[in-house]
Amino acid sequence: MGTTFHGPSPWPHITRAIRTRGARYAAIGYLGQDAPELLPLRAGDLLVVNASKAAIRAHATSPAALSYYLNKGVRVLSSPTLHAKVIATSTRAVIGSANASENSTLADDAVVITDDPDIVASVRTFIDGLDEITEVDQVFLDDAILEWEIGRAVPLPGVTGRVRTDTDFLPTPARRMFVKHAVDYEPTDTEQQVLDNQRGRHSTAGGPVVKYQLESLRLDTRGTLRRGDVIVFVDTGDEWIHPPAVVISDPMRIPRSGGAVLFFLRTRTDLPPVPLTDAEKALTDLGHPGSRLRTDHYVRSPSLRTAILALWDL
Repeated sequence: MGTTFHGPSPWPHITRAIRTRGARYAAIGYLGQDAPELLPLRAGDLLVVNASKAAIRAHATSPAALSYYLNKGVRVLSSPTLHAKVIATSTRAVIGSANASENSTLADDAVVITDDPDIVASVRTFIDGLDEITEVDQVFLDDAILEWEIGRAVPLPGVTGRVRTDTDFLPTPARRMFVKHAVDYEPTDTEQQVLDNQRGRHSTAGGPVVKYQLESLRLDTRGTLRRGDVIVFVDTGDEWIHPPAVVISDPMRIPRSGGAVLFFLRTRTDLPPVPLTDAEKALTDLGHPGSRLRTDHYVRSPSLRTAILALWDL
């Protein structure tokens, strides 16, 4: 392979280069919510990131990304002074300017990828020598979620400034969207206990008016839903389309339910439902006469996903 330079859009090359056997070691300054797609780490890998309160509050490092890696068995550490972006596999090193975030995919970033064993060893030595390290565990993650929710997206030095303030609860971009009929059901005692516990962990005392709330979705089978999916619920009885909800959990099996699972969703409290007929007309005017809002389906068209979110100016 030798040594190669990649820019201004290096992430496809980085992602491909680190798909190797053996443990990977990464020190990446900031992680966006879409970091797992760019930086596919697995159990046995090590990730050092700047997950300081300042980085979390500024929405430069996403607790959702941290949670994803922890659930995958990646050892995650936080260093509040980290600004480097380097990765070492058993045979390759990546050195450059790219954070693992959508902002980086929009910026003019650049990296060098090399199989020079001396450089690979030097990157490992650099990562092993980082200090002021804190282990990211569930307690750390719970605190990070609270910091994220009371913070706001602001530019940080060295981080691209294309930020989203009013849509920061949505994945960027929203690549997977589903339209589903809203169905009322009474949660079981087990479901309600889990939901109450989760709501308690995600609430904040005092501060600004709560902007987000936690909801639940019960499905008889796991299906194809996953973290980051956007769901738009439609009530065809009362003729409303509800604002988008984002899946923020893996499926949790419900005991004694015959295989049913529970997902947690995050919604915005300040977004009202829209009359269904008004939504259909608006989408038709935007060139989507076949929006199929009255049928459960996966929204494949990127332009239709954009038009649906635009119903709430998202």
